[in-house]
Amino acid sequence: MFRILLLHCFLFLFFSVDGQTVGPDAAYKFKSSGDKLLDRNFYFFTLLQTTAVAKEIEQDTALKRVLQTFRQPTFNGLWSAASINEVSTALIELAKQEPAAFRQLAHEMRRSGVFHLYSASDDTQLIIHAWKNAADALNYIINAYTTGTELRYPSIDSALVSVHSPKYQAEVEVLKSQYSKDNSKFFFQPSEKLALALLKLGKRTEAIKYEPLEETLNKEPLSHVSKTNWSKYTYPAMLVLGASPTGNEPISAMAQSRCSTAAMLYNQQLAPFIIVSGGHVRPPGTQYAEAIEMKRFLVEQLKIPAAAIFVDPYARHTTTNVRNAVRILWRSGFQTDKRMMIVSDPWQLYYVNSPLFAQRCTGELGYLPMKDLQQTKTEFLTFLCDLNSLQQDAHDPLDP
Repeated sequence: MFRILLLHCFLFLFFSVDGQTVGPDAAYKFKSSGDKLLDRNFYFFTLLQTTAVAKEIEQDTALKRVLQTFRQPTFNGLWSAASINEVSTALIELAKQEPAAFRQLAHEMRRSGVFHLYSASDDTQLIIHAWKNAADALNYIINAYTTGTELRYPSIDSALVSVHSPKYQAEVEVLKSQYSKDNSKFFFQPSEKLALALLKLGKRTEAIKYEPLEETLNKEPLSHVSKTNWSKYTYPAMLVLGASPTGNEPISAMAQSRCSTAAMLYNQQLAPFIIVSGGHVRPPGTQYAEAIEMKRFLVEQLKIPAAAIFVDPYARHTTTNVRNAVRILWRSGFQTDKRMMIVSDPWQLYYVNSPLFAQRCTGELGYLPMKDLQQTKTEFLTFLCDLNSLQQDAHDPLDP
């Protein structure tokens, strides 16, 4: 009896501590909804279904009412400003009624790191920020893959089939009808299911092609991190920025050149690990991921050990090259308070070190994925990681 009482006291004290003191945990085990595309794009919804708040959210009268608004023949999956605010109000009230469950939810969110941009907020506002971002991202995806509008980069992110074709539009109507009538339990599910179904219909599911990376492409180098004698190297790792082919070739001449520079620096023992970064970008629908082909070139042509090369096969922009590298470094147990290298050609390094790139990061990501950029050599920059890079954002559903 005494031990049970002691356990309850511990749990009370644990969850009573201000949630803002809980930071991201590199060893955090992500929960699964059973749908990889959902988990990758909308981990907030995964947590709503897999933590103690699930029962409360399913049974809440106000949220049930929101769910019923989607049970209409005119269902299109979009969230109005009024409906987003209605959910926000309901979640705030529910958090007051069920504080322990919502503290647990916020605790999971903070430990995951994927809501780190909101980490300075109290628990309730953390949840509301995540909800509003998710709702806006649902609208973004639904608009993009039903009408082809509002995409930030339509030339590389559009559906791989014509969204204006009669066949595609007919399939969209079938999906809308299906999700307005299905047996969804949670207020967000009809909209979320439609958004994910549209990504599949548009053949844009790259976000889960290689998941989980730590068990697929990066399993071998990951196993060597803990065995590394870091004192032998100036830097823990170097990031090599990708460059898309201009045609159907597997790897561009520019990517080969950048890899050659990286191999030279690796052989100088500046860093024990290389991160190559670049996804299936150009031409749209290409079978080749820049990073995978860069690793192949490094191993087969430049004789760099495969165990020294991490792969980011998702990044579609220079902004996310850096962001995704920070994620890999953090999740893989690197010391992210140490300076890292960025290897590229002189012109791109000049761009990365410019105010224009910082402005682009802030505009598209909402933060800078790195800080304290420095350049002492023409072949590379160095930087410190910013853990805001852990933030998940489904406004880029091919690489959230």
